[in-house]
Amino acid sequence: MSKKLYCEDLIHFSDVMSDANRVMIITELMNGRALCASWLAKQLNLSPSATRFHLKKLADAQLIHHRSCGRHRYYEINNQDTADFIESTFRIIPPKDYLYLTNNNSKPKFQQARTCYKHLAGSWSVALTQSLLQNNLIAIQEDLFLITESGKDFLNHQQLLPDDFDSKIVGKRCIDFTEHRDHIGGQLGSQLLKAMLHQAWFKQDINRRELTITSLGRIKLNAIINYLNIQGS
Repeated sequence: MSKKLYCEDLIHFSDVMSDANRVMIITELMNGRALCASWLAKQLNLSPSATRFHLKKLADAQLIHHRSCGRHRYYEINNQDTADFIESTFRIIPPKDYLYLTNNNSKPKFQQARTCYKHLAGSWSVALTQSLLQNNLIAIQEDLFLITESGKDFLNHQQLLPDDFDSKIVGKRCIDFTEHRDHIGGQLGSQLLKAMLHQAWFKQDINRRELTITSLGRIKLNAIINYLNIQGS
């Protein structure tokens, strides 16, 4: 790619993401789910025509795509790489209050626990990641997290990984844009969040990024993190 074409792509991306409504749509889609235009319009208080306009802009920029199901089109982030790129822009340009959508009461919850595409983000995720690192249960290899044998055994004991989990599956180092430290993304991160939701450590409202930690989840995660912090000290 020539420098000119690259610059044109950056200008196009900047233009697409210069609109607050499109940023809010992207933020909603970062929960890793497929959402229809009518739901987004209602959630963001936009007209149907404005919502369709913004979705087309985002699709033309190859940030999202749609899948048809019956009479409806469902929109989602293109892929994990796109989600990582979007998350990285949030680190460079700190999110404004509108990224927490219409309910400012959700801001603390958003910072504590939320979905980042299909894995857990926020202060709980960062605390768990750092504790696992300090105890050599995961290891850093460039931009990846590798799970060690002791890490596989430990997380299996916590019922966060299945018995037949493939140790070759890795996590991506994803810098949390509210905590400014790594949390576990990628396939490993997705598996951990899936297990936590299955065990009711977190509750997820339909089509929302914010997660609510349950009493059980708070007990379990505090026990894991405190235990690992003692072991690593």
